[in-house]
Amino acid sequence: MIDSFGREIRGLRVSVTDNCNFNCFYCHREGCLTSSGEMTPNEIGKIITLAVDFSVKKIKITGGEPLLRNDIVDVIAACNKPGINEVSMTTNGVLLSDLAHELSDAGLDRVNVSLDTLNPQKFSNITRNGSVQKVIDGIDAAVDARLNPVKLNMILLRGLNEDEVNSMIEFSSDRSVILQLIELVDLNGKDFDTYHKNFDEIERAIVSRAIEVKTRRSMQSRKRYILPEGEVEIVRPMHNTKFCANCHRLRLTPDGHLKPCLMRNDNLVDLLTFVRAGDTDGAVKAFREAILRREPYFNSVGQRTCLHDV
Repeated sequence: MIDSFGREIRGLRVSVTDNCNFNCFYCHREGCLTSSGEMTPNEIGKIITLAVDFSVKKIKITGGEPLLRNDIVDVIAACNKPGINEVSMTTNGVLLSDLAHELSDAGLDRVNVSLDTLNPQKFSNITRNGSVQKVIDGIDAAVDARLNPVKLNMILLRGLNEDEVNSMIEFSSDRSVILQLIELVDLNGKDFDTYHKNFDEIERAIVSRAIEVKTRRSMQSRKRYILPEGEVEIVRPMHNTKFCANCHRLRLTPDGHLKPCLMRNDNLVDLLTFVRAGDTDGAVKAFREAILRREPYFNSVGQRTCLHDV
């Protein structure tokens, strides 16, 4: 199904929990407010079966921290439905070393691991007492389990980790994983002004080293820089016109509400109530309604079409 702005829905980001064992100050938690509960693996599976009929082909499991769920392996297994081409996950990686092979066996195709710094003290300060070594162990386990491509998400933070780009490129290339340099998202808080780092200088330096530059057609024309030692992607903020124009995702909150836009919380559509009642017609209507409610948060001239807090 195509929304009113000609965008086909291809992906569903499923937030399976609000809980997290880190407390990173910049986290947007998929734009979700506090949820009233969590879906079961069976309920998630039923929703994904419905999503396939609306052209969804890719599932991204998110949180919170999805690996905090004791049944996360069952969740992954429930996502593998006919018509789904890829199941991936975003995780902080601290619990990944013990689960990587089980997740792979259950059908997880690839993983994104958040890693902003290799410095233990900086890492602890950013995450509020997280262990960088446990994350590194998780990354190595993911590579061993062939959850490829493994991608590392590094949010550039002025004054905190901007001097570590080269060391992160070296770390990534040593493990044959892809480094994603992510620009901080503006959530209208004081932290943005304090920690936002302009990417222009960093990107110019990477361009000068690249032996090839590729552009993804979707996802805001994201650049992929092939360096002699590895691959780096530059991820610009989500709050821009290119991202909105190329957004092909719906989001699902932990308590089963379809979320048409990352940046809004006033237009969610209850889906889980229909699924739990066995009301397939009602669930289909909920999907249609969520797609019809989709509109670019930023219009063609870069202004917000609506002003709502994340």
